[in-house]
Amino acid sequence: MTAMTEPEQETEEGQRTESLQSHQALVRRGYLMAIGGAEDKREQRTVLRRFVALAGGHAAHIVVMPTASGFMELVGQKYHEIFTALGAKHVTVLGVNSREQAQDLDAVAAVEDATAVFLTGGNQMKISSLLGGTPLLQAIRDRYSAGILVGGTSAGASAICQHMIAYGASGSAPKQRMVQLCPGIGLINQVIIDQHFTQRDRVGRLMTAVAHNPYIIGVGIDEDTAAIIDPDKRLEVVGRGSVLVMDASNMSYTNIHEAKGHGPITMYGMTLSALTQGYKYDLIERRAILTEL
Repeated sequence: MTAMTEPEQETEEGQRTESLQSHQALVRRGYLMAIGGAEDKREQRTVLRRFVALAGGHAAHIVVMPTASGFMELVGQKYHEIFTALGAKHVTVLGVNSREQAQDLDAVAAVEDATAVFLTGGNQMKISSLLGGTPLLQAIRDRYSAGILVGGTSAGASAICQHMIAYGASGSAPKQRMVQLCPGIGLINQVIIDQHFTQRDRVGRLMTAVAHNPYIIGVGIDEDTAAIIDPDKRLEVVGRGSVLVMDASNMSYTNIHEAKGHGPITMYGMTLSALTQGYKYDLIERRAILTEL
């Protein structure tokens, strides 16, 4: 292996800086934190503890939105207790369960005062269908653009993307009609997120989703694990599981447009990166970042 010379290193870093500046000229965002579900809520609470830290620690004002859940009051109260115990000074639960409630000016004001918004698990279709096109969702987008943290667990993790996995089948091999896609709340358009990833054998459906449009990077997140995407579009893994990143931008061939029924799909040239605690991935350059842990 030939080491890069200093001018070569400077050129590579300069190219990324130029690419990043071009990207930031279009939109400036805060942090995203996508959790694969079933995060530790009782013992070390590594993932949720990191969420509070990114939200501002003791000065954090976290708005919990249990919209996706079928047990909104119970779930909202649980996260209120956890975030308070972890040191957040202000925790507000917004029990938005209708499009009418998503028009409420008090709910909008709560988000405008927040340092972080947290979307709980449940059914991601509830999040997109109840919040889409409302003043409350616009407030979340505006505050995210201004730099606050937005996170979600399970359904809440899937929903933050522009392209959202609504539902699909389990299995390790990609197949036609294995996944159903729909619009999410649109905080990031470069990735598509799947959760409970290893535990529910969702490799095949994420590969299928990426094959539909190889521009999108697939991010599969295990339980009690989070993918944190910083303002420079670098993804960091936190938690006890792993994150699988799928990049099909250099895919040379797929027959997804020809496969019939629920038949298997052929794909040549997809790149997979498996990351664990502390490792990072550059979403702009589409490459893993080697770091000393």
